[in-house]
Amino acid sequence: MVSRLEQNSPALRYVTVADDLQQQIESGVVKDGDKLPSQHTMARTYGVSLTTLRAALELLEQRGYVRSAHGLGTFAKAPTAGPAGNVLVVDDDPQILELLSTVLEGEDLQVTTAETAATGIDAMVRADFQAIFLDLIMPGGNGIELLKELETRDLKTPVVVVTGVGDSKLIDEAMELGPVTLLRKPIQVKQVRRVLNVLGVSSN
Repeated sequence: MVSRLEQNSPALRYVTVADDLQQQIESGVVKDGDKLPSQHTMARTYGVSLTTLRAALELLEQRGYVRSAHGLGTFAKAPTAGPAGNVLVVDDDPQILELLSTVLEGEDLQVTTAETAATGIDAMVRADFQAIFLDLIMPGGNGIELLKELETRDLKTPVVVVTGVGDSKLIDEAMELGPVTLLRKPIQVKQVRRVLNVLGVSSN
């Protein structure tokens, strides 16, 4: 499932579903360890398609509010204190690094930057991050390598792919490797804040 948060895009239904389920877990209506109803049942309850429901569960898993057990179902999970406010930005463009760092630090987030896929992977395996902002086209390697490393290590870190107009082939490849959020260049501050809100990334 892929979420596309671009300028003028309408509110996404799966985010609303995810927010509602998250609120139920946070308030204790759904307790830590409780098995959630089947996906078909939840889709009917919310009046959404299975695809939308699954996207909501993917987002909740990224946020740390559910876990899936193969063949057993999906279970509520009270999120543990994690790497609050720690974000990785991987981009070879100094201006993009500066812009994203300024915006993210303005949201009281801690920012680690990397200018190549290799240094990004090195940072990723040394520390936990709430989210990764990732350029796809970089010298000496591309963002796909980092996405493959995430998949290999079975890490559920939310990835925001920062894309330009000519990246369509790489975008398709990125989508095949897991759920990503697209952030189009030129980057706008309000778009970055919207992405952070959707992914549940905060300094708390």
